[in-house]
Amino acid sequence: MFRHVAAARERLRALWDALRTAHAERPADFWHSWLFAAFWTSLATFPAGYGLREAMPLLCLVFLVPYYRHAWRESVLARLNVKWLFLCAAGMTLIGIAASSAPLASLLHAGTGVNKGFILPFIGMECVRNGRDLRRLVWACVFACFWQGLDGLWQAATGADFIMGYKRNAGRLTGSLGDYSVGNYIALALIPAFGAWFLLRRALGAAAALLVFAALLWPAFFLLEGASSRSGVLAIAGVLALWALLRYRRLNWRALLWPCLVLGAFSLLQPARLSPLSISGDNRWDLWKLGWNVFLEHPWFGAGAGQYNPAFRSLGLAPEREVITISHPHNIFLDMLYAHGLVGFTLGMVFLLGFLWWGWRRIRPRLLEECAAADAKAFFAPTGGSVYWRLTAWFWLGYAGWLVNGIFGHDFYRIWWLGLAMSYLGVMVGAVVNGPDTAVPADSGPAPLPAPMPPPPGAR
Repeated sequence: MFRHVAAARERLRALWDALRTAHAERPADFWHSWLFAAFWTSLATFPAGYGLREAMPLLCLVFLVPYYRHAWRESVLARLNVKWLFLCAAGMTLIGIAASSAPLASLLHAGTGVNKGFILPFIGMECVRNGRDLRRLVWACVFACFWQGLDGLWQAATGADFIMGYKRNAGRLTGSLGDYSVGNYIALALIPAFGAWFLLRRALGAAAALLVFAALLWPAFFLLEGASSRSGVLAIAGVLALWALLRYRRLNWRALLWPCLVLGAFSLLQPARLSPLSISGDNRWDLWKLGWNVFLEHPWFGAGAGQYNPAFRSLGLAPEREVITISHPHNIFLDMLYAHGLVGFTLGMVFLLGFLWWGWRRIRPRLLEECAAADAKAFFAPTGGSVYWRLTAWFWLGYAGWLVNGIFGHDFYRIWWLGLAMSYLGVMVGAVVNGPDTAVPADSGPAPLPAPMPPPPGAR
């Protein structure tokens, strides 16, 4: 027994010495490898529970700070030419707190978005140094979709998910999130996971790639259908239209056909959810009206973050079909408008749409060139070549899909929702800033940066 203990101590001492040596020789790569491992884990285990979603961004921050200390000049943030857009988001949040009718309550509501949402773009952008990093992050999203889809299958078969033991809600699947808003999560998680198609096609023929792709993602589609989330399906339909606009030089029939196929399939599987009667009787129309009335009462600086319910009650209003305790108007843009007024809303939209436009302008020309090279190859043969800008585009679409989802979605400061969107934003920004030029070989990454270290032992 003592011999085994001594051997274990020797192995731990050897591991510790190896880590110290790695830190001493290449400190920036050392901290980056831990940062990447933590961020990869956060994406792969995102729906596993509130504890992980709260702890993982802070753990990433622990690794991000020393990375900045040792490699600030080479960091994405230092080289990002539109970092001022983040100041617009900060300005909007400060207005939502300082001008609130209940500043402390608004601070508690919006402040949770700082350590679980707003730090994630800075973490995500530093985790993409090259094409290898980008590919691994796509597989993290695929992994999350696969196991959460299996959880949905298990819940459908047994009545409870295998992570938290959650039951169905009103007959709809909830997965490990505990509510049918899991449909919004799985829709947003699927969007960057679609990039796996290009990775599979690079290695396999069309039929084999399609078979593997379907095997990996069909459980997630089962969960999406079982959660019966109209806004989640709308997000996927919307990004398929955006993909057609991004992918082709001219307006293409796919921009209308693909979204119609998605909505049509959902209508066949869930006919009651998209019926005219269901849509016209949706509670959101009533909630939007309340939010608009609150905005008219506080037009310039808003009623304050998280003050939807107290604000409409103070006006003597109440929802007609929703419970009186409803806390948000189920529209991200109206939520920003009533909470921050025109001034804060303008700052917020400059932040959100500014990065959307910035990404579009930089991704589209490189994507068109990459796709033109891929289109020249035979359809049924593996395509080979670079897929860097296609993967980047699908992370951009993941961020855009959050904005589409927000038309009927939650409130802006919904932590898991904001955190996922900010993660995709960060990955997209890092991929663009470190993206290869057209003259650089496929997936080689930026020349000035050294190749990252392998993940530390135990991080895989």
